[in-house]
Amino acid sequence: MPKLATFTTELGTKTWEISADKIVDLKDFSTAYTAKTDDNEAVEGATLTNERGLEKQTVSFSSQLLAVFGVDVRAEFESWKEWTGKTGVLKIGGKTFGPNLLLKSVSVSDIMMNNDGRWLAAALSFEFEESDEQIDAGIISAADAANAAESAASITATTEEKAQRKPPNAALTAAMNSKAGGAV
Repeated sequence: MPKLATFTTELGTKTWEISADKIVDLKDFSTAYTAKTDDNEAVEGATLTNERGLEKQTVSFSSQLLAVFGVDVRAEFESWKEWTGKTGVLKIGGKTFGPNLLLKSVSVSDIMMNNDGRWLAAALSFEFEESDEQIDAGIISAADAANAAESAASITATTEEKAQRKPPNAALTAAMNSKAGGAV
């Protein structure tokens, strides 16, 4: 099953996906291009706006984590600590999104706990900003390899799925064979 998104840095690749193995969604996605401007006072007193280009692109989104789907909610949040402040490649739907991005922050909210303090649910919010830092070619190769591994050509049925296939219809097979034999 394809991943919704990946973030690859020198630490490896983090994923957002909904599959039989992992349910970490991606929602509330937003990004922005913002003009960088300066205001100057003209001699006549009128304000002039000088455009200086674009501010760094920002990207933000969130994920809803639920322990009922086998996610260790607190461990997932804590696993992002070392990724914060790292620059990497964000791919959404297998395609690179924007320039190299710096993970500025990961915050948690809406935490639900049981009586033992175990996190049952939480919302993680991610904030990225365009980075001027150059990415090692190995990181880009790793991101491309991770996406290539998820291509349709690499997806095969498991042994369980193959065993569950219906046997071929004997009458249909016989009819196909007789037709093929008569046409030759």
